[in-house]
Amino acid sequence: MNFEGSKSGDKGVMRDLSKYLRGGDFRNAVKAVAELRHVDFATGRALIPSLDPVDEQRAFQLLIARLVVEGGVRGLAARWGELPSPAFRERLVSEIGQALDLWADEGTIELFMAALEDPEPSVERNAVVALVTCLRELTHKERKAMAKTLRGKAAIDALDQTRSWMTPVRCARVAKAVTAALDRCAGNPKLLTWPDKYIELLGLSARNADQHVIALLEGFRPIAGETRRYETETLDPENLPWSTQVVAEGKGIAPGTQFKRVWSKPTGLLDLKGLEKAIERIRLRAK
Repeated sequence: MNFEGSKSGDKGVMRDLSKYLRGGDFRNAVKAVAELRHVDFATGRALIPSLDPVDEQRAFQLLIARLVVEGGVRGLAARWGELPSPAFRERLVSEIGQALDLWADEGTIELFMAALEDPEPSVERNAVVALVTCLRELTHKERKAMAKTLRGKAAIDALDQTRSWMTPVRCARVAKAVTAALDRCAGNPKLLTWPDKYIELLGLSARNADQHVIALLEGFRPIAGETRRYETETLDPENLPWSTQVVAEGKGIAPGTQFKRVWSKPTGLLDLKGLEKAIERIRLRAK
C-alpha cells in the first residue's frame, strides 16, 4: 500500500483507505490510520465505517482511526489509557515503530512515551525498542545503505526529525520510566525479556546528574559479559551430518575434507559492552 504523492481528494485513494481501515490486515490498517493525518476532519470521519465491526481487531482499528481524525497522533497518545486489548496496543506500537517514515509526527513521540508507561510489560518493551530507534544516531554505514532507496531516504529524514523532538524534558521522562522498570527487576533484569534494550535506552536518555541511574547500571556489572559462548566441534569426515554432506557436495568439496562446526550458545549474561557504552554516554551527558 502506497499513498505517497496522491491527492487527499482522490476518490480511489479514499476508497482504499476506507477498505484498509475495516479490513483484516492489521499492518495495512495502521498505515491507513497514518494517512488520516493528512485529510480534513469531515473527510476522515466519512472514511470510518459506521457499522459495528465484526471482531475485536477491526474495532480497535476503527477506534484508533477515530482518535487520530479527532485529535491527531497527539490525541491518540493522550487517550492511550482508553485503548482496550494489550495485544493490539503492543502490535500498534510495533507497527508504528517499523514505519516511522509514515508516522513522522511529534505526536508519535508522545505516543511512544505513553506506551512506555503502559502497565502491560509487552507494550512497554515494544515502546523501549521504538524509542531506542528514535534516539540512537544512525552510523555513516547505515545512512549510506538506507539512502539507496526512496523509502530508506524517507526513513532517514523521519529518524533525524524524531531525534530533534526528543527534548531534554522528554528524555528525562523516558529515563524515569526506564529506571523504574530496571529498579523493579534490579535483582534479575532478565525478567524484562530485552534488558539490554532498556539499558541502551537509559544510556541514550539519562543525564550524568542522576547518580542513582549510574549506580543502578554499575550494579549490573557482576551479571554482564559476553552474551554468547562459541564452541567448536571437529566432525568425522567419514560420518558427516547429512546437511553438511549436502552442502559439501553442492560446493564440490572433496570427500574426506576435515570440517569444524561452530556452536553459538547464549550465556544468560547482560551485554557488557552495551552496559559500558550506556554508562559512558550518561557520564558525558550534562543535559
